[in-house]
Amino acid sequence: MLYLQTLKDWATLVGVSLAAVSLVYTAYSARLTLKTNRARFWLDLRNEFAQFDSVHLKLRPGGHWTKGGQPESNEEWALVEAYMSLFEHCELMIRDGLLDRKTFEDIYKYRVGNLLASRDIVKAKLIDERDDWKNFLDLVSRFGLTGFLPSTNLK
Repeated sequence: MLYLQTLKDWATLVGVSLAAVSLVYTAYSARLTLKTNRARFWLDLRNEFAQFDSVHLKLRPGGHWTKGGQPESNEEWALVEAYMSLFEHCELMIRDGLLDRKTFEDIYKYRVGNLLASRDIVKAKLIDERDDWKNFLDLVSRFGLTGFLPSTNLK
C-alpha cells in the first residue's frame, strides 16, 4: 500500500512538473508570437507609408513643395489628403493603445514636420479645412509640433 501511495505521489509530482514546464513554454511562445506580430505590423505600416513616397519626396527638405511649390492637380491634392489621412488613422490607433506612441514618433514624427513645413498645405488643409483634420491636428499636438502652425488655436 505504501508503494502505491509513493507511486501516486511521484506521478502527481511529474504531472505538476510537466504542467509547469508547459505553462512556461506557452508563455514564452505567446511572447515570441506577440513580438513577431508587432514586427510584422510595423513592416505593414511602413508599406502603407511607402505608397505615398511621391508625396514624401516632395515634402522633404529641398523637395518641390518646400521650395515654393505646392500640389498643383486634384490628383496631387488627393494624395496629400490620403497621406494625411493615414496619419489620422495612426493617431486613432495611438489613442486606442493599438500603436506604440514612442515608436511611431521615433519613426514618423519628422514626416509630420515635413508636411507642416509646406505653408500651402497647412493653409489649405489645416487652416481653411481645420474641422476636417481634427485627428491630424491631435497628432501634431501629441508630437509637440504646433509651433509649425501659424496659430496654436487650431482646434
